[in-house]
Amino acid sequence: MSSHTAFPILGGPRAPIPALRPKAQLTLPAQEALVGCLRATAADLLTRWRLSEDERDAAVLIVGELGANAATHGRSEMSLCMIQGPETLCIVVSDHGEPSPSRPPSVGGDPDECGRGLDIVRALAARVELRHDSHGTSVVAWLAIRTASRRAA
Repeated sequence: MSSHTAFPILGGPRAPIPALRPKAQLTLPAQEALVGCLRATAADLLTRWRLSEDERDAAVLIVGELGANAATHGRSEMSLCMIQGPETLCIVVSDHGEPSPSRPPSVGGDPDECGRGLDIVRALAARVELRHDSHGTSVVAWLAIRTASRRAA
């Protein structure tokens, strides 16, 4: 018996390997002080994934706005998931876990800025969806990005 028969993957025709899409997920306690960690993690990853500076800045702003909402209005944990597709970056920020007790409104916040986060996200993203269930809320934002081949051109 030849090695090709016993181990066809080693010597025979190879099946195409599917392209892996960069994906990252991070879960933290839902605390306003940790929103900066979500933003910094997103910025670092998107730099490594070679998004343009404008795309990275828009994505980090989306992450910050959605993270602030999850920390302020959410449950005990917040998660960030980012998946880079060929022409889209999918950003999901979720709050989940046990329901948190009502949080007092933040002191000293600018009342003109309160409640504008989703408007900012909608202005930056190609599409935004809100998903609610008994486990929490997720906001999914799709940001149009240039593919690597289009960036080089």
